[in-house]
Amino acid sequence: MALLKTLAPMFAGAGMPRWQASVAGIQLVTKPVAWSKKPAYLRNQPYTAVTPHKGQIEARLKLASIARAHKGETGFKEGLPIIAYYVKTEMKGYKAPHALAKE
Repeated sequence: MALLKTLAPMFAGAGMPRWQASVAGIQLVTKPVAWSKKPAYLRNQPYTAVTPHKGQIEARLKLASIARAHKGETGFKEGLPIIAYYVKTEMKGYKAPHALAKE
């Protein structure tokens, strides 16, 4: 998946901040579902990529704190880099305190 920047003017020496540029972008999805005959399609970027919900922010912070706690460790476990393994095991079953209710 790639993010295409549309209508994002770039001036000499000064560009748009990343969060503003991503608002003006669309996504190019190159591997759709197996039953689709299209090789790729375009879609709008989800608004939560730029303005996430409170629960999404909490989950991202939890992921970052786990990764930081294991910073500097090397090696592989279960075929994953060691930090990815710890993120996988410690995030399993995690629910953010302010997660949105299922619809």
